[in-house]
Amino acid sequence: MFLAYALYFAAIGISIISLLSVVMRLISLREYSPTGCVPVSVILPLTGEARSFGTLLEALNKQTLRPACLLVTVESEQDPAYARVRAEAHNAKFPIKLIVAGPAMHQAQKCRNQQAALDCLDPEIKVIVLMDGDIVPDAEWLGGLVWPVVSGQYDIISGHRWQQVAKHRIGAHFVTAADRAITLLPRIELDCACVTWGGSIAMTTLVAQRLDLRSLFDRVLSDDLALACRAAELGLRVGTHKSLLVPSPNQQSFVSAWHFARRQYQMCRIYRPALWRLGLCVVSLRLSGWGTAMWFAVMEGTAIWVLASLMTLGGLKQYGIGEVSRQVDMPDPWSVRLVQFVLGCLQPIVDVFHLSVIAAAHWAGRVRWGHVTYRVLGPDNIQVEAREPFGGRRPLERDYATNLADWELAEIAGQGGENPPVGGAS
Repeated sequence: MFLAYALYFAAIGISIISLLSVVMRLISLREYSPTGCVPVSVILPLTGEARSFGTLLEALNKQTLRPACLLVTVESEQDPAYARVRAEAHNAKFPIKLIVAGPAMHQAQKCRNQQAALDCLDPEIKVIVLMDGDIVPDAEWLGGLVWPVVSGQYDIISGHRWQQVAKHRIGAHFVTAADRAITLLPRIELDCACVTWGGSIAMTTLVAQRLDLRSLFDRVLSDDLALACRAAELGLRVGTHKSLLVPSPNQQSFVSAWHFARRQYQMCRIYRPALWRLGLCVVSLRLSGWGTAMWFAVMEGTAIWVLASLMTLGGLKQYGIGEVSRQVDMPDPWSVRLVQFVLGCLQPIVDVFHLSVIAAAHWAGRVRWGHVTYRVLGPDNIQVEAREPFGGRRPLERDYATNLADWELAEIAGQGGENPPVGGAS
């Protein structure tokens, strides 16, 4: 009985902390200050159909601080993203350079693409921004992102991905419910917990030189986590812009959402194992506490308040998250808020999904990302094991166990490619 009560109160404690983190974020939200005119190069690795590239260009055209240059990098001319960029580049109100990086061999293809872009930077550029192609930033995004590094407050600054349900699919709702709650948690000020989000990262070129950014991307799978690890080693000031929530539309099915979430936790398992273990413990404890509460409610009918307390805390948390979204001018439709509120009241549904991807991420020996399968022998020992043709049939993802204690260092040889420019509007 003591264990049952301990699990229940642990779940109550976790739920209260989660709710308080939402309340504190609501209180601390403020408009972020834009910067003046400073030359910024934005690096955008792309692959696949890149259907949202036109929308992204429109968003960048509306920036109060427009990019001095957008460097779009693709794997090859056969990559569908190559044709997409060439077809849409004329709509940009700033220069665009299209770069063919060549296939990666001992690193993530995204990292190879970023390396190729770094090789093509204008020497006059003072600030570098790394971004993802699946975001839809508002007009103040770029200015708000670079201001903390231009003003000297931080060496590296990162925004937050803010999941938005773009289509009522269960995967989109599960990922949104889990990821938003994590986004609003306070950051742990420890080197082992230092993280950045690759969708929005800004730094000066001097900081990039200190990081030896090109070399850093040479043999890694995760650009943002590898960057965070190196920054912590060098004692750089890494910050997360609390008010910079960057919309990321999500319409994933359950299966695609599960594989996406698992891959994120595989990256965490490889580069930030302490955070992976923390996530595993927290979600397991809360789920166990809910199980205990349901047991109390069934076995002792008068103890329904035990279950009701957890449901109330979960519902209030999701209501608060909806208010955060509204205050940053990204209000959810009422139907989305209703589903998210119900998922908050029935937190175990999301937690079962969440726990399954965290547990499955323990097997990080092989990681499937896009059309490439990587063999992971260590944080800086990555091998491309298989590469599906663009538009080809994707094989079923398999799980493999690799003894992480057996990771070895290997000599890495990089492979480059040509970097043909594409002129954009100025």
